[in-house]
Amino acid sequence: MKRLIVAISAAILVSGCVTQTLYSGTDQVVQEKQPNLQAAAADRVRLGLAYLQQNDMEKAKFNLDKALELDPRSAEVYLGRAYYFQSVSEHELAKDAYRRALRIEPNNGDVLNNFGVYLCKQGDYAESEQMMLRAVAAPRYTSMASTYENLGLCTLEAGEHQRAAGYFEQALNYSPRRSLSLIELVNIAVVEQDYPGAQKALERYHDLASQTPQSLLLGVQIEQQLRDVEAAKRYGILLLAKFPRSQQAKQYRAEYN
Repeated sequence: MKRLIVAISAAILVSGCVTQTLYSGTDQVVQEKQPNLQAAAADRVRLGLAYLQQNDMEKAKFNLDKALELDPRSAEVYLGRAYYFQSVSEHELAKDAYRRALRIEPNNGDVLNNFGVYLCKQGDYAESEQMMLRAVAAPRYTSMASTYENLGLCTLEAGEHQRAAGYFEQALNYSPRRSLSLIELVNIAVVEQDYPGAQKALERYHDLASQTPQSLLLGVQIEQQLRDVEAAKRYGILLLAKFPRSQQAKQYRAEYN
């Protein structure tokens, strides 16, 4: 599954806004710097997530709590808190933080996508799909390919192969060279025992993406099912030549040599 992507800052960079005051009885303008609480909260979120990546949960929580104090109406603050709570397996608190973020910004595609990914990991496939479909429909959201790929992976995990294939095709409509979506279409065809379809899907994969140990072993297995011994052998030779130390090469030697 797709991980939450955040920008991390190594230090707090408290921003400020400048206001101008005209003192009575003079023409002198004096600039006074006042704190920008929203920018300070965003910096606290970035710092909290940096500590989270370092597994320093105490400092992560401290900074995320400070962010909430500074700007309790920020979707970004609640998104950071959601990621913290899911990292420490406080699942109800994580869901609550995601929902609070969405109450503030109902059409935030990043929040919708990340909440959908989280719900999928929790096995809540129906609500996960709902959230990610809202993400791809959100105005100004641009990560369509990755969210459709997430939808494919989640639907596949739910055991709905044909619907998953539809989502992977949608991902490829937006980004035709997404290797994960391409190889998952091959895997779905194999699971469905549609070996001619798997053969075509694998050819499409190799036209658009690099050969891998996984894809070459799939080629062997598909051609074996289609009883094309020579084609299977060609895939096997490529596998041994290009990836001799891979687990797939070891499997090929054990099963086909």
